[in-house]
Amino acid sequence: MKRMVGVVVICLAALTALADMPGVSKLAGADNGFAFDLLRQVANGQPGQNIFLSPYSAAVALQMLDNGAKGKTRDEIQSVLKTEDMPPGEANGACGDLRQSLLSQTNVILDLANSIWVNKGFELKADFVAANQEFFQAQLESVNFQTPESADIINQWAAINTQGKINNVVAFPFPIHTELVLADAIYFKGKWQTPFDKSRTRRLYFYLAGGVIKQTPMMSQHGKFRYQQAKNFQAIQLPYAGNRLQMMLFLPATNSSPAKLLAQINGTNWESKILPGFLERDGTVTFPKFKLNYEIELNLPLQALGMKQAFIPGAANFSAMSADALYVSLVKQKSYVDVNEEGTEAAAVTTVTMTALAIMRPLAPFEMLVNRPFLFLIADSATHVILFAGIVNDPTVH
Repeated sequence: MKRMVGVVVICLAALTALADMPGVSKLAGADNGFAFDLLRQVANGQPGQNIFLSPYSAAVALQMLDNGAKGKTRDEIQSVLKTEDMPPGEANGACGDLRQSLLSQTNVILDLANSIWVNKGFELKADFVAANQEFFQAQLESVNFQTPESADIINQWAAINTQGKINNVVAFPFPIHTELVLADAIYFKGKWQTPFDKSRTRRLYFYLAGGVIKQTPMMSQHGKFRYQQAKNFQAIQLPYAGNRLQMMLFLPATNSSPAKLLAQINGTNWESKILPGFLERDGTVTFPKFKLNYEIELNLPLQALGMKQAFIPGAANFSAMSADALYVSLVKQKSYVDVNEEGTEAAAVTTVTMTALAIMRPLAPFEMLVNRPFLFLIADSATHVILFAGIVNDPTVH
């Protein structure tokens, strides 16, 4: 295959069998199914563009959201996340176990963080907070969304938890009546199990869709790799130090494309056909060094996947989160990746902004003492026409 068409990088954790952690395998399968659905949806909406997502970060943020949902709203979230067949407590427990397993690695840097930012004076239900604190280690913080400092605080949290790679995940002013922001951050830095020799990096041709040709620095390495060649793609696994996390590169056939390849991959055949197809072989891999900064609003992709009601004011049911009527106004992700001869650095932050309906809350009693000259009008409430108008400077004069 001499021609490369497009570039889509999929960074998925190679999870070990965790027989002692019930539910993790099922959750990993669900997360992978969601990952391909989301990537395919985003790719279809941005043809020919570079894309870099953290499906795991998005899934965690939505699983936190799911703890506050009920009824059809929850059914749709679980359907999109493919966790509908997991009992209420199983998904949370599996999320906690998966998090623990990922953080147990010592050969790479992998940091995970979650937070719940709530508007001052807004009340969340105790069970919603407790579940997210117990299983997601989410920190609960109070901010005033009516002030610029609220955005600064959340953005600082994002920067700290991604080693400064992700900044400005939220912007002030927030949507009117914003009461809650859920946030998930992930940061990864790992060296290749076998680093690429910088002296072998060469500027080579890269063929874009549509016939455009560009030169770009490409790394090259010869050795034993887990590799497979199918009718419509070549694929290789490149392990990071510790041999648990790995990058998987998929090169579509010359008559295919990343979008066409994604259309043929789902969570089921990923587990049953693609992963078992990798075999250890001698060979050479050559691919570009690259660095991407990416940002996307996920409202439309998630709605296209079936998560609709959560975004509808008045219809969304988050009664397990708050007594107030809330809906999701924005799901957003910012991500970063740098792939070079030494390894990979990647980060992402997903935020879910929740807004309350414009409900009139009781106002404090007031006192109006009309003890000075005043204006008065007599008007028609239907047409708003003013029929009479007057000023009273001295009510004692008749």
